[in-house]
Amino acid sequence: MKKPFIIILSVLGILLLIGLGIFVYYKLTYLSKEEVREIVLKDIGIDRNKIHFTKVELEIEENLYEVEFYYINQNTEYEYKINAKTGQIIYNDFKLLNNKENFENNNDSKTNTNTDGSSNITIDDAKKIALEHSKLNDSDVIFTEIKKDYDDRKLIYDLEFIYNNQEYSYEINSNSGEIISYNKENLY
Repeated sequence: MKKPFIIILSVLGILLLIGLGIFVYYKLTYLSKEEVREIVLKDIGIDRNKIHFTKVELEIEENLYEVEFYYINQNTEYEYKINAKTGQIIYNDFKLLNNKENFENNNDSKTNTNTDGSSNITIDDAKKIALEHSKLNDSDVIFTEIKKDYDDRKLIYDLEFIYNNQEYSYEINSNSGEIISYNKENLY
């Protein structure tokens, strides 16, 4: 009766030691997420309160961290890839978001016709509809996507924005202003 108990206890002890060894290996081998955030903040030279991190993920196979964040004051999205062991910045890039002039030029939003010939609402109207529905203000959110698209041959606005570590997604009928779909999910 004692032998099975001792065997089970021994196996559990070995598994605990293996788990502890793996944990210590990762702690000693790879930088922590917080250390990676600090590397990015030092590189970009921006106050932490003006940054909204959306992704800090360790990619073990590639031996790097993938980091994505928004600089709220300039409405800019950044992407970094950082060596997970040394902290060396391997790649960084950024893009400006919510540039209304580019949106209008690239998506031809000055035309007022839907595929069925009816008139469109403006992008500003669509943003107001989404913000009123979410009970948020334009100054509180970061728009990450604003585009026109077709759904069942009807022109819609696809809007995505971030507030308080949550991403909001809306599809709004460009003719009626009706919310076709919406979703809210935690970023991490």
